[in-house]
Amino acid sequence: MIVIHQNRKRSVLFASTGFFVISLGIAALIGWLLNVGVLKSVFSAYVTMKFNTSLCFIISGLSFLLLTRYNDSFSKSLMRLLLFCFGAVALVSFSQDIFHYSAGIDQLFITDHNLIVPGHLFPGRISPSTALCFILLAIGLWNVGAKGIFYRNIAQYFLHAITLIAFISLIGYLFSVPYALKFSFFSTMALNTAIAFLLFSIVASLINDDLGFTGLYMGAGIGNIIARKFFPGMIIALLVLAYISIELERAEYISTEFGVIITTASFLITGLFLTRSTVKEMNFLDLKRTEAENETRLLNKNLEKIILQRTNDLKRSNARFLTIFNASPICIAIARTDNGEYEDVNPALLEMLEFKREEIIGHSAADLSIITADYRQYFADRMVDHGSIKNEDTILKGKNGDIKHCILSAEVLDDGNDKYLMSFVYDITERKITENNLQETKKDLEILADKLTGQNKQLLSFAHIISHNLRAPVSNLNLLVHFYKESTTELEKEELWGNFDTVIGHLNSTLDELLETLKIQEDIAKEREILSFEKTFNSVKETLIGQIKETHAIINVDFTKAQDIVYPKIYLESIMLNLVSNALKYKSPERAPRITITSDNINGELMLSVQDNGLGIDLARHSKNLFGLRQTFHRHSEAKGLGLFLTKTQVETMGGEISAESEVDKGTIFKVKFNRNEE
Repeated sequence: MIVIHQNRKRSVLFASTGFFVISLGIAALIGWLLNVGVLKSVFSAYVTMKFNTSLCFIISGLSFLLLTRYNDSFSKSLMRLLLFCFGAVALVSFSQDIFHYSAGIDQLFITDHNLIVPGHLFPGRISPSTALCFILLAIGLWNVGAKGIFYRNIAQYFLHAITLIAFISLIGYLFSVPYALKFSFFSTMALNTAIAFLLFSIVASLINDDLGFTGLYMGAGIGNIIARKFFPGMIIALLVLAYISIELERAEYISTEFGVIITTASFLITGLFLTRSTVKEMNFLDLKRTEAENETRLLNKNLEKIILQRTNDLKRSNARFLTIFNASPICIAIARTDNGEYEDVNPALLEMLEFKREEIIGHSAADLSIITADYRQYFADRMVDHGSIKNEDTILKGKNGDIKHCILSAEVLDDGNDKYLMSFVYDITERKITENNLQETKKDLEILADKLTGQNKQLLSFAHIISHNLRAPVSNLNLLVHFYKESTTELEKEELWGNFDTVIGHLNSTLDELLETLKIQEDIAKEREILSFEKTFNSVKETLIGQIKETHAIINVDFTKAQDIVYPKIYLESIMLNLVSNALKYKSPERAPRITITSDNINGELMLSVQDNGLGIDLARHSKNLFGLRQTFHRHSEAKGLGLFLTKTQVETMGGEISAESEVDKGTIFKVKFNRNEE
């Protein structure tokens, strides 16, 4: 059973018809129960609608409503049950007339005392024509929604048969043909029964309005239009002419033979007028068709011109596109969006990635490993969020594995059938290399500038140191020379000569220290080698073993995080020696020295830390002068203020940094950060 889908007007018509048939049956049922004649028959002289007929109309109306308004399985099952019920009643009643027996159903519910047909032997029985119509109606409604066209055609023609039987019965009532003269098969169908069957069958045939005779009148073709205009007029004309002829014969104005002649002639004249009207309608439609054909031809000619022009424009556009596509220095690729396979690429892209055309067409970027999965996912998300890609940095890989730095833009193309991704790739590899070189150069220049700035500061400090440290010895020498000239005894001259030796010794010592500092600053290119922190410390420990034993110092070392360094050997030994000797030299008198030496590697930068528990330094007072030349912060016989200055000079000469954290009477931590390039 197929689903009955109709428009709103059809739905209203179907529902109205179903309720009308049910109402007609209920009215007749009430007429029998209350013995109201006008409800059983429209006119008292006419045949009544039997009680069983009214029941069948109520049941058939309900089944029609279920068929056209509901589609659930329960409604379908109930509809089939109702069709079976009234169809079975009609079949039993019809078989009684065929086989001349009584099944006891004619007056099962009520007794019929109003027979108006003389000689009728079966009161309350449904007439044969009515029973046949109900049988045809049950079969028709059962198959009207069938899936097979054959069964729906059977249903449609069964409904047409009901229409014909009901129409013949109505003509008998219209022409007031006596019962004795009517064909007995149609004689006992009640007027209200015939009206109900006529309306019911015509409306039910609209369910399949493309089948049977209904299809002739419901189509949109010229023949359908002519049929709708011609058939109603012909029916009306026939009925009117027949009615007039019969009435004239009954009034004995004309004889039967002359009545036939008049009816025939009138029908011919009426047919002539109907034909004339039909021809005019067809000519009008043909004129409209001709005008439409002419307009279509004109439109086709204009359309052909437009198509030709558009085709030429498209060819020129394609030619321009191909010229730009193939000659463009920018790499262009067209790929399918469903699978990512390349449909076309220009020579610039082939040259950049070093592929041949046949190697790339029909393959995707993923197949050829042109772009990484991370970049593909990133660009896919960008396309989903924004619908396009604008000037995004990316990295592509050529056939030989060469890395290309590129800027990518992409748009989606839709030709109506498929979608394509058109990508524009600009190779910026050389620019990227230049930028990287510039960055490296900038970094080197910044390092050099920092070194020059530091060296300038050191030179300025050096000038102050020379000015300060040499002024006193020179002044003393001048005074001694003056005293030597003024002396009168040999004893005074001998004493002054001894003073000369002392001052000159101090002057030589100062000059040696300054020369050593200059030598460190200038000797940047000192040979580097792979050094072990452990071995370097052991060498320093052997040098300071006397002080270590004397002070009972405890030294803990941990070089597991950074074991080796590429550095000048003399510098590393000097740095470690100065820091450890300072920790021993400036120990606290209240506790034995405890020194911790560790190395570390933080993001590629090597670190050395030397921590002690000695006297500490007041950094609030001495932080600016901590690494200055001849700066001392504690009284000690061996304190010269040279060790930290030399250590800082050596570290910074190699591009590193040194810093200190200290607290008075708790200790000091010196941290050396070596240049990461020295790893």
